[in-house]
Amino acid sequence: MKVSVLVPVYGVENYIGQCAESLFSQSFQDIEYIFVDDSTPDRSIEVLLEVLSRHPSRQPQVRIIRQDRNRGLGAARLKALQNATSEYVMHVDSDDDLPIDAVEKLYQRITETGADVEDGGYAETCNGEVIRTFMPAKMGKERYLKRMLCQNIVSNRIWGRIYRRSLFTENQVFPVEGIDYSEDFCVVPRLLLHAQRAWIDDVVYLYRNDNSGSYTHQRSEKNMLSMFRAQALVNEHFQNNDPEGIYSTALQIGTVNAYREAVRNGAPLARADEVIGYVPRGIMPRLCMALLRSRCPMSLFNIVYLAWRRLYVWFLK
Repeated sequence: MKVSVLVPVYGVENYIGQCAESLFSQSFQDIEYIFVDDSTPDRSIEVLLEVLSRHPSRQPQVRIIRQDRNRGLGAARLKALQNATSEYVMHVDSDDDLPIDAVEKLYQRITETGADVEDGGYAETCNGEVIRTFMPAKMGKERYLKRMLCQNIVSNRIWGRIYRRSLFTENQVFPVEGIDYSEDFCVVPRLLLHAQRAWIDDVVYLYRNDNSGSYTHQRSEKNMLSMFRAQALVNEHFQNNDPEGIYSTALQIGTVNAYREAVRNGAPLARADEVIGYVPRGIMPRLCMALLRSRCPMSLFNIVYLAWRRLYVWFLK
């Protein structure tokens, strides 16, 4: 098969039917489907099999791998990737959908460009209605990656893209078990550092924002720890693979943002220190961290921090 579609499954019995229907109805035929059952406690797998029974031609292309226990989103993505055999891979969340020609368009474009990562546009949906559409950022890799590392400027989503599978294996960049919140950020910037990126102006992914049980909608202490671990892993990777420090300022802006999220969500800064081990370098990083540690009003901190971030992004080439 030419493309492996990788899908983690946990607690999505209300959504996976629609997701699976969109996957099995793809216009592109050479697809390997890998579903990882993360010991889901509901009927998700039964619903998946019911949909598959209506697509007999797809049945030989489907593998369902069961985790021995609930290991989390990071572990499920890793398991799926480890079992993929195609030259290209796509990650799909089991509560989202694909337009019928998504795989075909992404595959055609990535083979035309010779890129390692091909971005597509995506639509955000709520109750079955499209509420917003986002096209991929059109800019060179360095500028794009710096914006991603700053956080909250361009999307670090792992879905809505197609990847050359060797990009993961040759650079030893994989999802990490235990990093379930910020798991996209844990992987995508590290991949892009080594990648040639291209894009296509077509909606290739339908992202559901009305699943309140998804990781995106949760801000628990466990998820804050996951975010800290993701930031630490990204920082370490760039320190080891960016000897000229091209991305160092962007990394600092993003790391300060992780501390800002800790304060906003009541997580102890000492825990962030323990996991991230961040030492601010430069006037603005030191000022921002001093303001956070002094427990000044968040409104004052945001004025300083966001001004620093805006100026940095403004002057990016």
